[in-house]
Amino acid sequence: MSNKRIDSLRLSISPYTQEFLDCSWEWLNDPEVKALTATPDFSREQQLAWYATLASKKDYLIWGVKLDTNPVGVFGVKNINNGSGEYWGYIGSKELWGSGIGTWMMQQVLDISAKAGLSRIYLKVLKNNVAAIRLYEKMQFNRYDADQEFDWMERGIDSRNMK
Repeated sequence: MSNKRIDSLRLSISPYTQEFLDCSWEWLNDPEVKALTATPDFSREQQLAWYATLASKKDYLIWGVKLDTNPVGVFGVKNINNGSGEYWGYIGSKELWGSGIGTWMMQQVLDISAKAGLSRIYLKVLKNNVAAIRLYEKMQFNRYDADQEFDWMERGIDSRNMK
């Protein structure tokens, strides 16, 4: 893991394009990324079929993250309903883990969600993903449910306090 913090001015949100789809294929098939994100096995054909549905999804938002001009991660909100949505995200470029990108992604999703009128964000995280849990706690998420494998966490969004 890197101890070097990334200057947030070098980060940008990008539309989720074929470029990110191709990177996601590589990232989500990396054993460590796959394990930490609890990603099930999927074929390239299944991934392409899913990608083809994105434009018609009303309860799903997705973005890519670039460091300068390089794709480094993906995040979004799914299951949007009644003012709530489920956050998900991953940094696919493992050499950048621990560099502050996760915090930046979380702040972006909170700001975007507030602008979209959401009042609550929730997520599920593997209990053994200690770094992610630390991030979510730092971002004021609280556990509200758990099972043997996952913790469920949530936080409210106050649109008056957007950055």
